[in-house]
Amino acid sequence: MRAPHKLGLKRLAGNVAVTLGRQLISGLLQLATAVIIARGLGPEGNGQYAIVLLLPLMLATFLNLGIGPANVYFLGAKKVSVATVFKVINRLSFIITVADLVIGILCIHFFGQKWFPNVPTNIIWYSLVLFPPFLYQSLLASIFQGLQRFSTFNFILLSQPVITLTGVLLLTFLGLFKIKYIIAISIASLVLTICICLKYVKQEIKGSTVSTNGGSYFKQVLTYGYKAHLSNILAFMNYKADIFLLNYLISPAATGIYVIAVQIVERLWQLSQAASTVILPRLSELSVDEEKRKKITPIVCRSVLMATLLAALLLACVAQPLISIFFGNEYMHAFTALLLLLPGIVAGSGARILANDIAARGRPDLNMYFSILTVTINIAGNLYLIPRYGLAGAATATTIAYMLNLMFRLIVYQKISGNNFLSPLLITSEDISRIKRIFS
Repeated sequence: MRAPHKLGLKRLAGNVAVTLGRQLISGLLQLATAVIIARGLGPEGNGQYAIVLLLPLMLATFLNLGIGPANVYFLGAKKVSVATVFKVINRLSFIITVADLVIGILCIHFFGQKWFPNVPTNIIWYSLVLFPPFLYQSLLASIFQGLQRFSTFNFILLSQPVITLTGVLLLTFLGLFKIKYIIAISIASLVLTICICLKYVKQEIKGSTVSTNGGSYFKQVLTYGYKAHLSNILAFMNYKADIFLLNYLISPAATGIYVIAVQIVERLWQLSQAASTVILPRLSELSVDEEKRKKITPIVCRSVLMATLLAALLLACVAQPLISIFFGNEYMHAFTALLLLLPGIVAGSGARILANDIAARGRPDLNMYFSILTVTINIAGNLYLIPRYGLAGAATATTIAYMLNLMFRLIVYQKISGNNFLSPLLITSEDISRIKRIFS
């Protein structure tokens, strides 16, 4: 059995722990923000706010071109300099922002009321401004993820929810609690976070030179990125289809209640998100050592699955009083949806780890193919179940899609790695001993 230090598991566990700590704090801050907004706006207003945020999130998902994951892959594999990445980020951000404004204006003008029924059009216009800073901040942060500078990476990403919560509390104090002002606070938090990013990027660029083949990296990032991009688009549709269709088929009020269940259960993805953030550049770095890579991914995947499962069981026991205490009795219907979402959330945590291994092998296209099938199943399930079962139908369809997604990833991972189908799933006695040694 290979010792933890030879696989780099202690360093990996440390980076995951730091990233998880940041995500837990960030999650608590976001939960506090969600509680204040939900209580301040009520179910209908909260539903409108959730739907309004879908536009910039959709634009960011459809127009980011997979640049962030590509940066992480190429920096992690040490194939490009920081200065070259920063130059390409600036060029692509400008091009994408122009495209965003054009597409966003056309979408709102022609399809605003059709796609976002019962939501004031002027609020949708305000949300359009969220996209450019959201995109630029995420691309800058990808530099530190690719370099595995996780202390800086986590500090940057923690800044944004801190600033947002502070701004929302200020709005409450000033009596200006309206959706348009909440959106303004979100924009301000992103701009301030970008300023912090730029400070650290300048430090990394010192001693780094722009490659003479910067045009080549421009092409490389798009060639790799579009494959990861299409996969991310499908993943976003998979994650948000239930919210969009619930609003379209039922009402904003029902969506406002369902969103609370989603916001709570997605906290369980904190560990898998932290692990994915860390292992993508690490596995990219191990492109020259397949033996280590084959050992690390199953260890991380089954550990994440087990921890997420235990957390899900605990949440199932305490969710009902938590919803009542923090959100109020008018949101209690979210409890049933929450329970139905939990199995899918657990499955999704494992699928995320496997997807990062596949991407680190330079094969994001494989993730894309199975994402197409998964999102098709999810949308079809929601269209069938929501009219019949409402919130419970949306949650059930989503869980089925997440569980099938894990199965598809396992099939792909087995074929390209040569590992056993069950190796990423079943915890072993060696895992327990390895964890003890790492923490000792």
